[in-house]
Amino acid sequence: MRARIGTHLTWDGHEFVVIAIDYRHAVLRSLEEEFVREVVIEELLRAPDVVWHDVRPLSSEPPDIQLIAALPEAERRVLDAWVEQLEAVKVAVDAGAELKPLLQDVRDAMAPFVQVSTETVRRKYQRYRAEGVLGLIDKRRQNGRKPSVDARIAAALSQLGAAGVKRSSGTRSRTVDNVKWMLEEDLGESIDLPSDRTLYRLIAAHPTARKLSSSARRRETEANKPGRAFGLHGSLRPGEHVQIDSTVIDVPCRLLDGRLNRAELTIIHDVATRSILAAMVRAIATNSADLAGVLARALTPYDRRPPGAREQRERVAATWAGKFMIEQDRLDQHRLAQPYIFPETITTDNGKIFRSQAFRLGCARLGISLIFASKQTPTDKPHVERTFETMVTRFVQYLEGFTGGSVERRGRDEPTDEALALAQLQELLEDWVAIEWQNRPHDGLTDPLLPGRFLTPNEMFRAYRRVAPEIHVPFELADFIGLLPSKTCTLQDYGINFSRRVYKSRRLPELRAAGAQGEGATRPCQIRYDPNNPLYIWVEHDGDFVPFRGAPDLLDQPMGGDIWRASRDVDADHDRAVREDAAQLADRMKRAQWVRSGNKRNRSVRTAEVDRDPMHLTGISKTVAREESEDEPGGDEVIWDRGGGFSLLADDDGVWERLT
Repeated sequence: MRARIGTHLTWDGHEFVVIAIDYRHAVLRSLEEEFVREVVIEELLRAPDVVWHDVRPLSSEPPDIQLIAALPEAERRVLDAWVEQLEAVKVAVDAGAELKPLLQDVRDAMAPFVQVSTETVRRKYQRYRAEGVLGLIDKRRQNGRKPSVDARIAAALSQLGAAGVKRSSGTRSRTVDNVKWMLEEDLGESIDLPSDRTLYRLIAAHPTARKLSSSARRRETEANKPGRAFGLHGSLRPGEHVQIDSTVIDVPCRLLDGRLNRAELTIIHDVATRSILAAMVRAIATNSADLAGVLARALTPYDRRPPGAREQRERVAATWAGKFMIEQDRLDQHRLAQPYIFPETITTDNGKIFRSQAFRLGCARLGISLIFASKQTPTDKPHVERTFETMVTRFVQYLEGFTGGSVERRGRDEPTDEALALAQLQELLEDWVAIEWQNRPHDGLTDPLLPGRFLTPNEMFRAYRRVAPEIHVPFELADFIGLLPSKTCTLQDYGINFSRRVYKSRRLPELRAAGAQGEGATRPCQIRYDPNNPLYIWVEHDGDFVPFRGAPDLLDQPMGGDIWRASRDVDADHDRAVREDAAQLADRMKRAQWVRSGNKRNRSVRTAEVDRDPMHLTGISKTVAREESEDEPGGDEVIWDRGGGFSLLADDDGVWERLT
């Protein structure tokens, strides 16, 4: 309820009318005597002897002009036609004309606009006489009050919604039954239960009970939201607020042994510029050594990384890109344009790898502060979480074998023959970040004065650099290698055998002689390796990292990539059947020669295997004599086609004696 200009009230024994009002004061004019009184509204409301007259509810007082102007053009034309026709009816009725024929005339006149019955015209005429033009407007546009809900039913629905946060989802009929049982148990017959249709409508309008039949994962995620309004965390400069997180991507990739498995994606995201500082895919699950590799990529610019990065990219792309391969020079332009940002703080979740001692000590050594988010609160690092969703829609779903993100969205016959290897997926990911993500306008980088103008992460970084130049010195090659994971290997005569590859160096004799106790002795050594650059490894020696280059393979030869692409365009089922058949025959060949002395059973097995071999001309078994046919000719005639050339082994027909 509220008063407005023209409202009458009685105060202190006088009749007043409100002639002016603002946010604090009201001006009252006496109706009996000629005087005006100005009073504070708060004092007027607290006065106990004030009686208000003709005060109207706020909901029934919409401004006519604004409400009509807000209507769509088509509805406004229909409204004008109704007003014109009903005003003519009103004038005619006031003049003494009969109403019923006039209603039929209005129905015929409104036929080009809307098809209605005579009773509908009557109701509209009555509302027009009572409320004017507003009576012809749809009541839903006036924000009328909805029917009130019994507070006990609303409390029961809220209780069910809170109890079902971590329960499995069910149908809405289950919620209806639970509400009925709860109300009957708590209140008995003291409450009249509404009909099922009413309960369905109340559940659909309830903020929490309606979610009991939707996704359980979404329901639990929404329940984890804090009970306060979300705040904005701004960054004054690049690197002040950086977030890191890992997630499993819904696409299979081939591991080193050829098996298919989903990979885990780890990214480092800068809030100020929305740049992805580093991105890496690893086989499940990412460990603390992999996190050190991600930090190394973020802290070392592309042009200062170890040798072999460009060569590895060309080798990998040659095996699957084909005619779609991007020229290395054009790719280098985009990769070199990626910003170098040193993270001052990193916000992460409470995963074991992020709380590991190796990761915490590595960040402390680099001078990076760690901020751990609250448990089960992804809103503490919303930027990196939203980046994962964008990467799914802009990158992951275009890959071979994409599973859709859930069982209900997964295809039955999704092809996986062309699934990328882990190294191929890593190179393609870095290409996508450098080309699309860093040069795509971001919704979070909006010009405050021009909200329709968006900047790309690279453009935002250049703008920050003009105002807040960076003073951190990028990492050098040795620093990058020092952050890579390490492993103990052995120096052999031919080099180092690591991850099914052989690595060689001209300094191999020097390194072997440094720790050898005798001529030709092997020596254990500590190596550093980049999981995404298998061309090089580095051996720690006298405070230096000695590079070892992988031995040349087919990809280093002309048309090597074409050969490997052609090797995948084969019938996999046929090849698998041939391999199984060959393995079975090879096993029979070996078992035929396996005889243990004194074992009659083994000798019989060997004899049986020899007899089965049609090309074995010196079998030791006794050939079973064939039964002589009744019409077989006698004498010296030789029937060669009867024995097929193999009856010479037993000399059934005396042919061998005649020939010799």
